[in-house]
Amino acid sequence: MSEAFATKDDPKDTLSYRLARAAVIILGVLLVIAFAVLVAGIVMKMSHASAESATSPAKYSLEPGARILSVDSQPGRVILHVRSPAGDEIDIVDVQSGRLVSQIKSASR
Repeated sequence: MSEAFATKDDPKDTLSYRLARAAVIILGVLLVIAFAVLVAGIVMKMSHASAESATSPAKYSLEPGARILSVDSQPGRVILHVRSPAGDEIDIVDVQSGRLVSQIKSASR
């Protein structure tokens, strides 16, 4: 009887050990792949953002007969009160790009 307890199998030869080892290897590979995709995504986003900022700024122009009544500023924005033959309007322009962000027009006179 004591001989039956003395013969122990090597735990590394069991099916559960091999399956656990395979699961750890597969999950490790998946972690490395996910990290590589994350880094690639960050690099692509950074290069895309720098390419956008390198483009030439847009030009903001008034329609014929329009004039600026007042100018105000907020961080990153210029707010223009414009009067034209079509009526009054408020134009909000982005300082960095020069693009029109928002426009509020009044009813025609």
